[in-house]
Parts: sequence; C-alpha cells; structure tokens
Amino acid sequence: MSENGKSSGRKRWILPAAIAAGLLACYVGYRIHLARSPFEWSGTVEARTISVGSRAGGRVKEVLVREGDAVRAGQVLVAIEPGDWPAQLVQAEGQLAQAKANLEKLERGARPEELEEARGRTAEAQAAFDQARTGARREQISAREATLAAQEVAVEKARLDAERLHKVWDLGSGAVSWSDVDAADLGLRSARATRDRSKAELEELKNGSRKEEIEQAQARALQAAASEKLLRAGTRAEDIALARGQVAAAQGKVDEIRTMIGELEVRAPLPSRVEACDLRPGDLLAPNAAAATLLEDGELYLRIYVPETQIGHIRVGQVVPITVDSFPGRSFEGVVERINHVGEYTPRNLQTADERADQVFGTRVGIRTGRGELRAGMAAFIQVPK
Repeated sequence: MSENGKSSGRKRWILPAAIAAGLLACYVGYRIHLARSPFEWSGTVEARTISVGSRAGGRVKEVLVREGDAVRAGQVLVAIEPGDWPAQLVQAEGQLAQAKANLEKLERGARPEELEEARGRTAEAQAAFDQARTGARREQISAREATLAAQEVAVEKARLDAERLHKVWDLGSGAVSWSDVDAADLGLRSARATRDRSKAELEELKNGSRKEEIEQAQARALQAAASEKLLRAGTRAEDIALARGQVAAAQGKVDEIRTMIGELEVRAPLPSRVEACDLRPGDLLAPNAAAATLLEDGELYLRIYVPETQIGHIRVGQVVPITVDSFPGRSFEGVVERINHVGEYTPRNLQTADERADQVFGTRVGIRTGRGELRAGMAAFIQVPK
C-alpha cells in the first residue's frame, strides 16, 4: 500500500475517535455535574390565615381597618351596633341580684322578731286548746245563771205591763192608745228572746266545748308549734342548694350577655395583616360569620414533597435556601420544620404519572427571611447538597 493510502486511512478513523472521545468527556462531565449538583425540590408558598367574626352578629357600626393593614393583637377591626344587648344585661343583672338576695335570706334564717311572733302564735293556739278542753269555769256559769235570773225578772215585768195595758184598752176609757199596747207586746217578746238566748248560752257553758271544736283547737295548736319549730330549724339544705343553683344560673346568664357584648367588637387575636375585609357600615353581619380574613405574621411557609429515595438528605432543623422565579438571583432563608411520618403518592403539586408513581413525604419549610416579599401561592424551590 502506498504512503498516500495509509495516510488517508488514518484520517478516516481519527475523526470518529475524536468525536467519541468528546462525547465520552461530555458524558463523564455531565455525570460528575449530576453527582455534585444539589438536590432540588419544588413546592408552593402557603400561609396560615385566620377568619375572624362575631358570635353576636348585628349591624356593622364601623370598619376600622383596610385590606393590607398590619394589626396588633387585640386591635379592633370591626365594631357592631349594640342593639338590645345592654337592656338584656340590665334584666339579667336584676335577676341575679334577686337570686342573691333570696339565697342570703335563706342562709341567714329567721330574724329574732319572726321567732318571737311564731312563739306568740304557738302560745295563743295552745291556750285556746286548753280552754276548749277544760270548758267554762264555775264563776262563768254562776255569772251566766245570775244574768238568766235577771232576764226572767225582766220577762215577768214585761208580761205584767202588757197585760195591764190590754185591760185598760179593753175598758175603752181611752187612757192608752193601741200603739202603747203594741209597744208593750214587743217589749215582752224582746225580753223573752233575750232570756232564751241566755238559757242557751248557759247550757253551752255547762256542756263545755264540742269534740270537734276541741280537735280543731288541738290541730291549730300543733300547727302553730310545728311552724315555730320549722322557723327555728332554719332553711332546709335542699332549698339552699336550689337557691345557690339559681344564683349560679343567673350569674351565667349575666356572664353570657357580657361575653356577647364583648363580641360586638371584632378583634385581631394575633399580630397579623388584613388579607380581606369587605364589610361596610350598615351591613348586616350574621352570628359566627367571617368578618375579615387575617394573614398571621410569621406563619408563611413552603410545602414541598421529597421522594422516598432522597428523604435521607433532609432533616428537621436544617437551614435551606429558598428561591422563587419572582426574584431571580436571590435566595431566602428557610428551615425544615416538619417531615411527615407517612408517605403519599398523589400530592397536589405532582401532575405526571411518573411523578405519582413515586412515594413522597410532605415537608414543611418555615420561611425566615423575605416574608415581606413572598406571597402565598408562589412556586418556590429549595436546594440541598448531596
């Protein structure tokens, strides 16, 4: 073979060899780059929000913030008209005062004056019973007999006077009038009626009280004694417990209304920023309805999903850089706060079938810097060295 032929053959295999060597170098460089490049996982910036409202509800009186305002803990966001809540509070406080007064009365028991009055009623009822049981005294019977004798004399005198006037009238002398005769007859009947009443009263004194009257007097005496004993014993424990329960219920009602009055001002529970507030003065806010949406300060975080084969390269407490497309060339500091203990296959941000085939672990990365620039919903990335 001539020298020209040999030179031409060498040129034909040198070019492919150079190309193959170049490709091999590129592949090796690429593999070295992959081996040295950090892991990168994507996720979404999320924020914890608070929906604040009022348990009382009512007509909006004043809106004190605007969307985007930074608010402190306890700051009033929306004021609601009080309506009839103050009147309800006055009524509830009155019922509470009444219940407390009743409880105090029961706990103190009867006053000395009430005890003396009960003692007097008992003594009076007992005396009446003794009198009914003993009957009339001899002196009373003697006095009633003397009265009856005097009334017998009066009857006899009235009879004689009536007979005398009738005789004179019968003579027709005109010495008496018929009216005088009628008056005498009426006087006789009146004297007899008085005498008969005295006889009945005397018989009643001699016979004494009836059995029914004695039993009634005895019952009244026992009732008065029992009432006095009950008054001295004081209030029953059950009644005091009932009164205390009524006080507790009245106090609970007062506390409930005061709580509802406090709900007339919608306040921020934590330092935060107003994300949404569409109320205007005059709007009606339903009870337990959201009046505003707040974004918590310090609660901005990144939610990512780490493949199972790479979970060993990340740990809780690890500081990682966060990048977003909105700020190219700039990274923000984040810290791994939590790694789920249970894997999953279909997180929200994995869309392809190949991605869903791999088991991943949800990971929360807290954002330390850039809270003023980052917004919820941004796509973000973190990188972890291999």
